[in-house]
Amino acid sequence: MLSHERIWSAIDHLAQRNNLTASGLAKRAGLDATSFNRSKRVSPDGRKRWPSTESVAKVLAATGSSLDEFLRLIEPLPSESRIMVPLIGSEDALGHIGANGLPGNGGALQEVELPGLGPEGCFAIEVRGGDLTPLYRDGDVLVVSATAAMRKGDRVVTCLGGGGILAAELKRRTSQAAEFSLPVPGEPDRVIPTSEIAWMARVMWVRH
Repeated sequence: MLSHERIWSAIDHLAQRNNLTASGLAKRAGLDATSFNRSKRVSPDGRKRWPSTESVAKVLAATGSSLDEFLRLIEPLPSESRIMVPLIGSEDALGHIGANGLPGNGGALQEVELPGLGPEGCFAIEVRGGDLTPLYRDGDVLVVSATAAMRKGDRVVTCLGGGGILAAELKRRTSQAAEFSLPVPGEPDRVIPTSEIAWMARVMWVRH
């Protein structure tokens, strides 16, 4: 039997995987922004409130997630609850990423708990020295995948061939260039030619 806590935890994890708060996830799905607030999960008299089937369906559609993925967030398979991924520092991310979408220089391995993350080839980046501000702070760990599908609105980490690393929201990507929405108010969108991009990875999960 599905528990009340696991259902809501799955919604929280789905929001986190898409770099959203619970309120942000509700808004993206076209629901009232307070639909998933913690205060709405239990009634004033202590009765448990459950998300409606319709609201779950809208959330899955808005995030491009399948029902199977959502069920795995509720009850991950034992082999999926913890996986080993290579962990590198953000200053080392300028190095080569292999054809398999993983660091090719064999960085240290650290066990990182990933809540129901799928089998995409992932690695982790520890933010150091303000490399990825203002989206991420020093000490944050980003689990990213250079092989996962990337859509408009996804947060991505981009390594530039000429040096430098960028964390931003992907607006558009073609064979010629990628366009990014920068996290600084008033800052114009940035268009980077594909020839200047060493690699790009989608942010799958963040540990603050």
